[in-house]
Amino acid sequence: MKKHFKPVLFIILFALMATSLLAVELRVRNIARFKGVRDNQLTGFGLVVGLKGTGDRQTTVFTNQAVTNMLKRFGINDPSEQIKIRNVAAVMVTAELPPFAKKGDKIDLVVSSMGDAKSLEGGILLQTVMKGADDKIYVTGQGPVSTGTGGMNVNPGIQANKQTVGRVPNGGAVEKEVPVTFMDDKNDMYLLLTIPDFTTATRVTDILNSQFWATETGITVANAVDAGTIKVHVPFDFQNNPVEFAAAVEGLYVEIEERSDKVVINERTGTVVMGADVAIDTCAVAHGVFNVNINVVKQISQPAQYLPGASAMEYENSNIKVEGAGNQLISLPQGVDVLDLVNALNTLGASPKDIISILQAIKAANALHGTLEIL
Repeated sequence: MKKHFKPVLFIILFALMATSLLAVELRVRNIARFKGVRDNQLTGFGLVVGLKGTGDRQTTVFTNQAVTNMLKRFGINDPSEQIKIRNVAAVMVTAELPPFAKKGDKIDLVVSSMGDAKSLEGGILLQTVMKGADDKIYVTGQGPVSTGTGGMNVNPGIQANKQTVGRVPNGGAVEKEVPVTFMDDKNDMYLLLTIPDFTTATRVTDILNSQFWATETGITVANAVDAGTIKVHVPFDFQNNPVEFAAAVEGLYVEIEERSDKVVINERTGTVVMGADVAIDTCAVAHGVFNVNINVVKQISQPAQYLPGASAMEYENSNIKVEGAGNQLISLPQGVDVLDLVNALNTLGASPKDIISILQAIKAANALHGTLEIL
């Protein structure tokens, strides 16, 4: 009986088609943030009601206790024996309080089932208080829960959204503001790079010092503290208006080098995202029914004698041979990279798990020049 391989959905996204680092200009606001300007995480415990028999079971003790305590607040004493909680689910509520949020502002909430509820679809979150790490209340929230699956037909083979997790759009109301201080008492600000890099930190420092100058003797506007932190002294003319200075800093353009030396793999969805600077050295890998042989040969290109000033150039020719079940063989000559390797393995019916294992083995052998990240 002939064996058929089940097709594997493996999406390849090639991040950059160039083979070298590319310099691009980005605003400072796109690569850095000011120290002190940050989100704050909030957490609360609440109840979702109005479920169509998909809530927690009677054996979920903490849901019973929460419902009992809630009803007592409304003057209903000792209701525990009468409670049927299949229409109620206990949930943890989380939120991100953005910087500069003011009283009355609305934010989104995320609710996640704590018990054995089957679905939160169609439920209503009752008023819940949201606390920060200091145990103070910053937000109160309530409203209808949306799981994103209502009336949606899910195609076979596509993972559906988790119905035990939902959102309450604009369901949180800010009750307490978080003070934000981005300039200290010495008139200093700190820029924090999103991706720490010594080259980028130096370039940001240089552009700041070329655009602004301090009136105090012996003080420069910007100094790189480390690869991810830049100390910025607010010039005297801006010390009474630090917001204007911060806006001017964020609007400056800085030339940075694009980094494309990472391979990211999502095993659940079968997705590989890779940059253009990921190269493979000579190595051999045996995994199950797959054999991978990678050979990198240095070659010399000799220019014609009639070209004045020309010199010989060294370059690399790569060859990948991938053998699968039934001695199927794919040979990819010249200039192959991780993208070609993954495509060859996928052609032979390799599963995402097989491809991840092979890439991990190549990385462990120090033959993969890049960062391998598995989600």
